[in-house]
Amino acid sequence: MKKPRLETIDSIELDGRTLEGGGQLLRNALCLSALTGIPIKIHHIRGARSSGGGLKAQHLACVNWLAHACSARVEGAEKGSTTLVFEPSKGAEAASVGPSPAFKKVTRDGEAFYECRLDIGTAGSTGLALQAILPFILFSDLPSAIPIRLSLTGGTNVSGSPSYEYITGVLLPTLHSIGFPQIEAKLRKRGWSPGGSSIGEFMLKIPPRSSSVLPAFQLRPPDSGQKPSKPVHLQATFIAPASCHDHFRKILLPAIQYHFGESFSQDSGSLDIKCEGSLHEKRMYLILIATMPSRPPTASQPSSSSSRDTYKLGRDWLYERKIRSHERSATEMAEAVTNALASEVESGAYVDEHMRDQLVIFQALAQGTSSVYAGTDEDGELREPSLHARTAEWVAKQLLRVRFDASNECEGVGFGTSDEDIPLLASGQVPENTVAEERLEEKMEKLNVG
Repeated sequence: MKKPRLETIDSIELDGRTLEGGGQLLRNALCLSALTGIPIKIHHIRGARSSGGGLKAQHLACVNWLAHACSARVEGAEKGSTTLVFEPSKGAEAASVGPSPAFKKVTRDGEAFYECRLDIGTAGSTGLALQAILPFILFSDLPSAIPIRLSLTGGTNVSGSPSYEYITGVLLPTLHSIGFPQIEAKLRKRGWSPGGSSIGEFMLKIPPRSSSVLPAFQLRPPDSGQKPSKPVHLQATFIAPASCHDHFRKILLPAIQYHFGESFSQDSGSLDIKCEGSLHEKRMYLILIATMPSRPPTASQPSSSSSRDTYKLGRDWLYERKIRSHERSATEMAEAVTNALASEVESGAYVDEHMRDQLVIFQALAQGTSSVYAGTDEDGELREPSLHARTAEWVAKQLLRVRFDASNECEGVGFGTSDEDIPLLASGQVPENTVAEERLEEKMEKLNVG
């Protein structure tokens, strides 16, 4: 088959008001630009935000880290800026010119490793910053097969963002299940947004990969008619003033047994409840994580909690309402989070709502067709992607020309392969017929056609 003629694109321009219109668009676009070497220009950054948009400390930290990582030329990297030009001089695949300057090779206590550090400088979300830089790190082709130690400084429990507990309990196990090595995490200090901003820090130890290519992955039931399974284990982590811990334990157990069955108890080993003092009257946080069986249990194959046979679903709540009584707030949190997790489980989803948008970039970069099952709604219809997920898909479509279908399948570009299409992509060239198709779709969207 004759290859389509190519049209050269000097830079891809993105409107920061598109869909979610916030930081999700910025983070994903920066990461893909740094990886592929495709230059981008983003205007009206975070333009859909009521606060007025523009770059905040967390976004600037991502811009500066990735700019250093790919030796990018940057314009507009300052607080409050609403326009950003990001022009990488090399992508993560350009091993011929040496490893990215973001990775510093060191030897400490007899162990050699690459050292990376991202310092937000405020209590800005480390969980959101991680979304921008972790894919770059995982897909970087480094000359030495040694671990990477990534330190992040900023907020670990921040409003509207993945907490440290969500990262370690849901994100990292999910990344391991789709083909990445098991990443270790260590919390050094918590950083909060409620109760006065405080800066925390944690470290990730990332083992070396045998290949920078991610094979296609499937996070979906083996049988399309499979009914939702019950969790094999539940883990609750409650961080709040110690005075309400006993009350929380008493309230949580009946809520869990109401939604998931009376078999769940701490004595049976199917439920773990961890309480930690927040050391502040205004800091309360709860996360509930379900370990789900990938296949329904049978007489010959009962339920297993092995990471190879399970997946994770999580729901959480960082309490920011006025606290009149810690016990009353603890009751409200226990009931709401348990109910939200039960909805995730009942949908049959293999990823929770917040994990779905974080996997989009990995689907787009994988080799082959990856599928992520987000469950069904009360009417039995596939659950619609969130605005964050749709935004992540849109960014991947603009930069990589990939597509996501209604069942959330995507044929990735196979980043890291020797396929000749990838260098063309990285040089900012795309098939002319694809460009024409994209322009037609954009016109139809503006006209509200289809």
